[in-house]
Amino acid sequence: MASALYDERHGFYSRAPSRAADYFTSVTVHPRLFGTLLARHLDDVWTALGQPRPFRVVELGCGDGTLARQIESAAQELQWREHLSYIGVERSAAARTHARERASAAEFVESLDAIDAGPSAAILSNELFDALPVRLLQREGDDWVELRVTCGDDALAFEPAPAEATAARYARRHGQCVPDGGVIEMREGVADIYAGIQRIARRWVMTTIDYGGLASEVHGPRFPQGTMLAYRRHRASDDVLADPGASDLTAHVNFSELIDAGTCAGAMTAHLGTQGDFLTALGIGEHLPAVQRRPNLSVADYSHERDAVFQLVSPTDLGRFRVLVQARDAVIDRLRGLGTAAAAPQPATGKDHG
Repeated sequence: MASALYDERHGFYSRAPSRAADYFTSVTVHPRLFGTLLARHLDDVWTALGQPRPFRVVELGCGDGTLARQIESAAQELQWREHLSYIGVERSAAARTHARERASAAEFVESLDAIDAGPSAAILSNELFDALPVRLLQREGDDWVELRVTCGDDALAFEPAPAEATAARYARRHGQCVPDGGVIEMREGVADIYAGIQRIARRWVMTTIDYGGLASEVHGPRFPQGTMLAYRRHRASDDVLADPGASDLTAHVNFSELIDAGTCAGAMTAHLGTQGDFLTALGIGEHLPAVQRRPNLSVADYSHERDAVFQLVSPTDLGRFRVLVQARDAVIDRLRGLGTAAAAPQPATGKDHG
């Protein structure tokens, strides 16, 4: 999966940094709305971190810099505009090149290792974790095997092999609800990301937006054969081994794992909710009334704006995505869109945490 997505010559993300023909994201449904709302969230985060100067915003998996450009633009209306230090982390060299053209004031680096340590940071992750490489684990009674890729006579295929210790521990922790013969995905690199965040900042707030749920939701009877899919030209396929490098490969995010990783990094879980509720609290409802006041507004333009709002908040569209906010040594009680900290889910235990 890592090769199919990130190979420097043939990987899906490396061959074409902008994949609008294959999928859309919250960033691409409107030229500025999503970034404007996230800038309002960052305004709260800046206060939660004690109004640091510089205000370091680190975007994980920044792609071609579209979100960076939107936030840079929206920040011009906010107090910290002169203090913003935006750093985009992007594995693809081609995407980093495009990002520098889109957001010239930002810095773009290959990994968290390239960022110096500092007192604080706001971390953004929008649809990063779903694209991290995964291992496929299949339940066999009380045991687990790993489904590994093998090269047959005519095509790639999956072949069972003994699960390594790390994979088996993950399956025992998060796969209690999986039926016999069921499949789950174990995402690689999660612990490394949180370790990198720990290194670059003593105080931080991390906002993760992605699709998935707690372990009992993504690793359970609803998805007995797992959630991994290949996306190409806005169509999904469960044939994830076909034509490597030509499709986006993704799997639902196990937010229980992210909560665990944050806890190990010394962070508290402030909130886990939906994108629809999050953006509503940040004021997306104000957008259409403002659009209606524009002079010479056409019906077509208004329909486009309305459709974008619907996509971002609808529970049948991007609004169903989850928003996880984790904080270390930050005052998060005034962050909009988070509800109450008491309502936040607790770290996973060895039992079902649904």
